[in-house]
Amino acid sequence: MRLALPLLVSLVIACGRDPRPDVLLIVLDTVRADHLSVYGYGRETTPGLADLARDAVIYRNAISPGTWTAPSHASLFTGLAPAEHGVHHGKTPAGQGIFALDPSVPTLTARLREAGYRTAAFVGNEGFLDPSFGFARDFEEYRLRSMHKVTTLATTVRAWLRRRRGRSVFVFLNVFDAHEPYEPPAPYDRMFPGRLEKPPERHPGDRAAVQGVLPDTSATAHYISQYDGDVRHMDDELRRIVQALRETGRYDNALVVVTADHGELFGEAGRWGHGGDPMRSLVHVPLIVKYPQGVRRGAEERPVSLMDIPATILAVLGLPPLGANQVPLWEHTGPAIAEQVAIDGMMTRAVYDVDGSERIERAPAPPPMHQGPLVVPEAERRLADRLRALGYAR
Repeated sequence: MRLALPLLVSLVIACGRDPRPDVLLIVLDTVRADHLSVYGYGRETTPGLADLARDAVIYRNAISPGTWTAPSHASLFTGLAPAEHGVHHGKTPAGQGIFALDPSVPTLTARLREAGYRTAAFVGNEGFLDPSFGFARDFEEYRLRSMHKVTTLATTVRAWLRRRRGRSVFVFLNVFDAHEPYEPPAPYDRMFPGRLEKPPERHPGDRAAVQGVLPDTSATAHYISQYDGDVRHMDDELRRIVQALRETGRYDNALVVVTADHGELFGEAGRWGHGGDPMRSLVHVPLIVKYPQGVRRGAEERPVSLMDIPATILAVLGLPPLGANQVPLWEHTGPAIAEQVAIDGMMTRAVYDVDGSERIERAPAPPPMHQGPLVVPEAERRLADRLRALGYAR
């Protein structure tokens, strides 16, 4: 007689703790790889990630498939490119806005929940990870409120991990503190040189919206010093989460993935912030994977894509990929791509090849494999109001 998977998992737990690896997927919102000391940055921004990397594989040329939050996260959960999953700006006769993730698209969360994992998300980005975009489905818990600051998020996650016994868990974290307006708490606001005692009145993202108006040299240095302070603050708080894994006996057998949804531009090519056409400073993101029992370690130089993460997690757990052509990171052999689909349907694609070359392609976006409902302007306005209430300029 063949037992259904949930019943089989229950029987395993009844005999003791679920032996399967716990899975943590940690996304550092708006963090570019070249501002992390573990990637060679001159400021000591990530000593905690450096400790984790000693037990892990650090992928030095990881490429995010998108240039802003919604399409990048959709790729992380589906293994599909933005033009395939359809989560991007668009318009219909009903208006213009952002297409949500289609309910029919298979997701990593659904696959793990079907396999008997407890699923929980702790989300700092209350804007573009709002449940209206489809990211909350298949999570048993999806916490947005009060997760905006990494200190609260880390405290909540540590307590949650200590309370969980029995079934293995899949935990998704979105850590938002490096996002604008770059305002780290003390002492992180003075940790790196460049801080102005009287900061500029306007955020550079607002100023850059006016063509040709960018921060001057001293203002740019100020913003970078505060951004780096935010990164260091997040790193210190992530140490607490890793420590909770150790204290609960989960660390050795855990699969921990740390990455970012996109980077941040500080004046490169006359641009500031994120979104828009892909360029390396915007889509080159950190990717550190601590495999269970440290079975894989070291550094990997070839380009890989965040679209490989779902297949990687599922392969480690002995589960099939979400799609026929999806492979784990260690089997990725081709180029990595990043896409931006504009509201007019034109797509800009950056291709990062194994020989180190880069090329940009522009063409009309192909019809998406999936197309979710349009989140129309009223919903976008509510999201913008929520971000402003949190202190964000846009």
